[in-house]
Amino acid sequence: MLITYANAKVERYFSDYTQMQKKLPYEWVRTIKKHMTRLSAANCFGDFLKLGLGKPEKLTGYKTPRYSLHVSPNARLIIELNTEQDTITICSELEVKGVSDYHGDKENWYIP
Repeated sequence: MLITYANAKVERYFSDYTQMQKKLPYEWVRTIKKHMTRLSAANCFGDFLKLGLGKPEKLTGYKTPRYSLHVSPNARLIIELNTEQDTITICSELEVKGVSDYHGDKENWYIP
């Protein structure tokens, strides 16, 4: 699967996990790295969804489909699918938005 990033700052953290460890706890970074490895290994998003790893949840209120993957009880890895097809299961490209705590009334971004 093709993975892109929301901006250069997000790409910098996700391309260097030691840099990410300076900003996030080690357990979070370890979980994020596992999620990214599994996402890149999947042929399409449907394959990743079938595994059910990271408890993927569809987020509501966005034009394009966004999903969150559990990193910790409150933190989530936010991804947006680049879909031009009618179904998300054949989507083969996604964009990483960052790591967020979206519980409550506002989003608190750890990595924007």
